[in-house]
Amino acid sequence: MNVFLAGASGFIGGYIKQAVKRAGHAVTVHNFSKLGTFLKLPPGIDLVVNSAGKLGGQGATSEELRAANVLLPITLGNECRKAGIPLIHLSTPGVTGLSANAAENSRYNPMGDYESTKVEAEKQLISNCPGVTILRPDFVFGPGDMHKFPLFRQVSKGWFPTVGYGSARTRPTDVRDVADAVLKSFPGKPLSKGIYNIGGPDVLSIKEVVECISVAMGKSVRFLPIPRFVFRTALMFGPLCPKALSRSRYHLFGMDRFSNTNKARKKGFVPSRSFSLTAIDAVNWYREQGFL
Repeated sequence: MNVFLAGASGFIGGYIKQAVKRAGHAVTVHNFSKLGTFLKLPPGIDLVVNSAGKLGGQGATSEELRAANVLLPITLGNECRKAGIPLIHLSTPGVTGLSANAAENSRYNPMGDYESTKVEAEKQLISNCPGVTILRPDFVFGPGDMHKFPLFRQVSKGWFPTVGYGSARTRPTDVRDVADAVLKSFPGKPLSKGIYNIGGPDVLSIKEVVECISVAMGKSVRFLPIPRFVFRTALMFGPLCPKALSRSRYHLFGMDRFSNTNKARKKGFVPSRSFSLTAIDAVNWYREQGFL
């Protein structure tokens, strides 16, 4: 099978590329430009996987977000529909908002620009690309992930600020399990067609996530609980608020946000990597690269 992979240069896309090749398939990659330029599929493609995406923040413009998160998947979907080719599209559980145990049929409730563009893409693909598979990976970690590196770097300092007592829960997911889920979404496989939340085997509190990272580093960490009212008050100061007390951090680390993965499990997809093992692999990679 010849697989067309969009976003192969990204963190998740790189692992998908490796997994697809190991499974014996050919991979044709598409690394989109800053504005996500894409015209048409090359000949001989049997399946399209879209792992491309643009996160918000860090100077990302609305045009860049729409190009990567809306226009590119819609264009791929149209091409797949015309050619009769299956499409696997990677989205995010954030489309249903930051809620606990959100399922695939939970109503759309995006909280930011990134999530809003992902919602728009999902709606368009569901409407215009029959048989599309949409995977929503939850809080992805793994070796090579620079987006989560600040979390590890903070733990390496020996102290970690938490919203309240760090009891908010999340579902850390190994990037290699995400790649496995993509393989299980190939035509004729258990996750082919439909929407599936993809998540790790355990729901952990933020404190437990940090403790797993500290154990992987072989050092202790002290927690600095920040009362919720202090967090909310600080956020009212806008640009004067310290970056460590960002609104996104408050939502991410201060509220239960984990997806319900029962639908994928009933189809036979069972993640195999606990976060304690993922943390060890990630720490080792950061050290090998000289980041820690």
